[in-house]
Parts: sequence; C-alpha cells; structure tokens
Amino acid sequence: HSPEDARRSRTPPGGTYMASSSSERVPVTVLTGFLGSGKTTLLNHILTATHGKKIAIIENEFGDVGIDDALIQKTSKFSSEEEIIEVLNGCLCCSVRQDLVVLLKGFAERAAAGELKLDAIIIETTGMADPAPVAQTFLIYDEIKAFARLDGIVTMVDAKHVERHLDAVKPEGVVNEAVAQVAFADRLLLNKTDLVSEADELDRIEARLRGINGFAPIQRCAHSDVSVGSVLGINGFDLQRALKASPTLLDAREGETKHDASVTSVSIDQGAARHMRTVQQGALDLALLQSWISQLLEERGGDMYRMKGVLHIAHAEQRFVYHAVHMIFSGSFDEPWGDDEPRESKMVFIGKNLDGEGLAASFNDCLATRGNMKVKEEALRFAVGEQVECRTGPDTWSRGEVLARNYRDESMPPGMVSPYQVELSGGHLIWAPADCDSVIRSVKRGRGE
Repeated sequence: HSPEDARRSRTPPGGTYMASSSSERVPVTVLTGFLGSGKTTLLNHILTATHGKKIAIIENEFGDVGIDDALIQKTSKFSSEEEIIEVLNGCLCCSVRQDLVVLLKGFAERAAAGELKLDAIIIETTGMADPAPVAQTFLIYDEIKAFARLDGIVTMVDAKHVERHLDAVKPEGVVNEAVAQVAFADRLLLNKTDLVSEADELDRIEARLRGINGFAPIQRCAHSDVSVGSVLGINGFDLQRALKASPTLLDAREGETKHDASVTSVSIDQGAARHMRTVQQGALDLALLQSWISQLLEERGGDMYRMKGVLHIAHAEQRFVYHAVHMIFSGSFDEPWGDDEPRESKMVFIGKNLDGEGLAASFNDCLATRGNMKVKEEALRFAVGEQVECRTGPDTWSRGEVLARNYRDESMPPGMVSPYQVELSGGHLIWAPADCDSVIRSVKRGRGE
C-alpha cells in the first residue's frame, strides 16, 4: 500500500471502521429471548399500538411450519404498508443467516429505487438464536450498513423459568443461548413477573441478570405489556445518542455484584470516583489502542460478547465511539467534545472469564503518557538520520532520510501519529503511516542485500 492508502487503513483484524450514524438509516431492533419468553406477544402489542410507524418485520421460526406469523396476522391491525416477512426452517444465527442478508439487501434496493420507505425494522429471532451473528450482519456488509443501523438488541426474559435456562449445562464449545441473549442485550424486559409470587425472588433474578450484563436497563413487565418506546428507538447500539439521553449509561456501578461464574461485565471509567477508578486519567494514543483492541479480539474474540465505549483520543477534538460483537469491530470519530464536557474515556466489556485488572492495566498502557510514548518510539525500527525507502506509489519506492519519529502535524487525520517523518531525496517531506515493510523499508532490504 502507498502511505496514502495505509493512512486510511486503521482497521483491527476481522472488522471495519464505519462512518458515524446517520438519521437517514433505518433503525433495526433485534428482538431475542429464550423459547416462550413472550417475544411474539410483544410483537403483537407493537403492531396493534397506534404509533404511525411503517415497520418491516422479519419473523424467524426454527421449525418447518410458521406458527408465529399466523398469530401475528390474526391479531394485528397493521396497515398494508407494513410488511411481514418470515424466514422459515432454521436459525438466523447459523443456517439461514444468508437469507437475512438477502432480505435486507432487497429492502435496500427497493428503498434506493423509491419503492419502499421504512421507519423501523424488527427482527424476531428464534428462541434458540445467538444474537451475535445477527448483530454482526449490520457491521460487516457495506450495502446493509449504508441502509440500516442496529438500534438495539432487546432481550425478553421469562422471570419464571430464566434461572433454569441460565443454569443449563452445555457440552464444551456449545453456547448457552440464554446466557448469550442476556449478555448481548441493550435492554432487558423481565417478563411474566405475575408468575413470580415473591418480590425478593424478582430482586434476586435481576441481580443475577446484572451479574451477566451490568449495563442493560431492566424493565419488569407482565404479558409483554410495555410501551413501543421501550423497544423501538432506544438507541442502545448508538452510543452517542444513548449517552445524550442517559449520561451515566457507562458509569461504573457502585458496590459489588454477584456474577455468574463465566459471563461477566467489566467497566473502565475515567470519570468514576477516585476510590472506584481502576485506570489512570488522560488521553489515549490511537495506535496503541488499536494494537491492544486488535490483539484482544484476535486472542479473546470468541469469548468477548460485547464491547462498547466512548474514548478520548490524543490529538483529536472529537470523541471516538466504538462497539464490537465478538471479533467484528466498528468505530469512528463522532461529534466534538463539548466546551465544558470532561474528556474522559468509558469502556464496557461483556464476556466470558474477563480479567478486570488485566483490562485496566492494558488500558493504562495505551495512554499517551511520556513513558508509553517512549516505549512506543523505542520499538520503531529506524533511527533519526537513517536512510530508508518509502513506497510512494503502487510500484514506486523513493529514497529518503528519517527526520523525526512519532511525528504529528495538523494536516494529519484526528488522532494520527506517524511513526516517521521522512525527507525524500528531492527535498519533499512525507510521513509514513505505519512501521512495516510494505510502507517503509531499509535501503539494504530494498536492494535485495
């Protein structure tokens, strides 16, 4: 790659950075929950409510015969402009995931042609679905990303039976769907509370849910009776908007919560009270952060259910907003920090066997401190004054001399610090965006010596 190409390529393995959210994109709600938790009942409530929204519904069933679709059509009063689409015989997270992609691309094509205008899309997954692959659909396909945005994952929880599902022993390597559905949720609807007689039992269940996912709001309900606003337009996956509505969304919680043994949540909050703060304050170095996240996703992506955060990056006036589902990472610079707003980073991790102390230590290693910058510079291959060759075109290499290391000027993208500034033989100054042989190499290596 040329330096120009490389400076635009700031992507951890397995993911892609996408542009900030647009109000023009259709918000998508993924409605998940274990078998019998009340998803179809909730869907009927939404369709019979007077909200004036044009909603497309992607209905998923595990068996060969569609039952829920018939129940929805029998009881709902939806207009002809709303669509009911059913995905038969399979599970969206595995065997028929490609069908979902085809449906969404079809929506996008019809919208582009002016044949379809949607206010929302609801995807009701089978109770056996792991939400992660469904969510990843909106992160990895460019055509779908341009058309729709993931608004939130809403998980229905059967208060009467949830603990039985959470305690289910699965063979090694087989996901516990109930745990995954709770862990991935942006909002938890604790349903069928009328079947639980003791209030302290509901409190215990809520505490257990928070042990798995300490950051999703929990709303109690019976017969799936909640407002449309509890499900649609929650901006649960749009961190920037969600933080505007609830500034404390990613704040560290006070006190200890009893966690399930395997799936837990960990927060990193530079704005937490001093006695609760596990990390140092200050701006993050973008390159060190990317290297850490890449390594984390490569080594632990399978166990990392969700990550999300708002970050203060050195040499950037904008917030960096990101989220990840397993190994799929998406993030970008968003709105500028407010004049009176503290520039503090907040991160949330939800996954299996998380090491809170290790995550905090790795975060501190990414801060743009003098010590970390010295370590970063010492790892560079070329010294100031050394002769090098830089790729200045697809097949063109130009000789030059390293003038500076860890170089930054105002013409560079937000947060970017180049490993090298180089003066080419003709006196032209350039900066190398990466310290790798595809961008910059020694003169000896270039000559094949």
